[in-house]
Amino acid sequence: MDTAVEFTLEKLLDKEDISRIQSGLSDIVNFSVVTVNPDGTPISSLSNFTSFCRLIRSSDKGMKGCIECDRNALHASIEQGRSIIYNCHCGIKDCAVPIIVEGRAIGGVLGGQVLIRESDRPLVNTAKLAERFGIEEKKLDSAVAELDVVTGEYLQKSLRFYGFLSEFMAEEGYKSLMQQRLSEETMERIRLQQIVTEQTLKRIQAQMNPHFLFNALNSIARTAMIEDAPETEQLIYDLSDYLRYTVKTQTDTVTIAQELDNLGHYLNIQKLRLGSRIKFDIRTDSSLNDCRIPSMTLQPLVENAIIHGLKDCTSDGQVDITIRKRRGSRGKELEIIIRDNGCGMPAEIIADLDAGRIEDNPDHGLGLANTQLRIKTIYGSRYGITVESITGSFTKLTLLLPVIFH
Repeated sequence: MDTAVEFTLEKLLDKEDISRIQSGLSDIVNFSVVTVNPDGTPISSLSNFTSFCRLIRSSDKGMKGCIECDRNALHASIEQGRSIIYNCHCGIKDCAVPIIVEGRAIGGVLGGQVLIRESDRPLVNTAKLAERFGIEEKKLDSAVAELDVVTGEYLQKSLRFYGFLSEFMAEEGYKSLMQQRLSEETMERIRLQQIVTEQTLKRIQAQMNPHFLFNALNSIARTAMIEDAPETEQLIYDLSDYLRYTVKTQTDTVTIAQELDNLGHYLNIQKLRLGSRIKFDIRTDSSLNDCRIPSMTLQPLVENAIIHGLKDCTSDGQVDITIRKRRGSRGKELEIIIRDNGCGMPAEIIADLDAGRIEDNPDHGLGLANTQLRIKTIYGSRYGITVESITGSFTKLTLLLPVIFH
């Protein structure tokens, strides 16, 4: 049993619902009934109670006696493993049926409040009850006179009614218990998924292509060997700023201006390594400079164009970067386009990206897959990367994001 769920009748069923169902059914069959918790305390209204029982319960001592009696009867029925008919503490016939959920008694249904023989009426000692509970004897005599005398068959029908009501509450209680457990399990799965997602995003953000780092460091070393010039100093600054941004940027989002600044450091390093083989053109709507996007979004997309799209390029390579607004079904949306005139992207890789399978094959572009995963995790399936490509001609990556300034 899941101890996290409070396994009591009051927690599994709403008191008002219990009273409404109980009263509706008891009005139809005209049986008295009350639903109690395991200690005999009523958790429902007193449906169709006789004047005699209401009078007894109008006294504090009488109420305590009734609760104790109900508790003892309920425990007796549980011990015997069946519904029972018994004499209550005031001398009239009552019935008790436990409510069992997963083998545990969480309450009971009780009622009856009748006599089975007319000769039993004088046996109800009203004088003793009046003294015991502080109730006027004449009122008790009048209430006893109103008690119904029923047959044993009628009492058995009453018992079946109480059994039906008990089973109904047990079923509803079990459903409620399962729903509570499912809710707790769902919340736990969500909590664990959030942890996994957060760790995944941290791992993704921490990933950097080692080929780029090695190539950059080699370029710095070669440059340092052949010249003592400001170019080398600037290259070191660019690499230092790029690494600092990559390692220290911990916030979920940054501004486009910050992303472009970091991309500039990256491109400065690549220009030195690639020379005139590839040119870069950046066009952006300045009104979007303060728009916020996930950190390390632009660089992996541009890196994908350089490493995969233009890997065999010896001259006239071109990477165009466009950042603009567009009108979407949900209002204004942010569109980031990375286009290269390289070898193109194979159709099977595009299909893998759409299906989220690229992470299994780093040769297809781990940075691209990671960016796709991050965007869809943060913003939902509507957003992310789409690819247009013609083999031997171009590849166009379009990243769709919501426009967020705060």
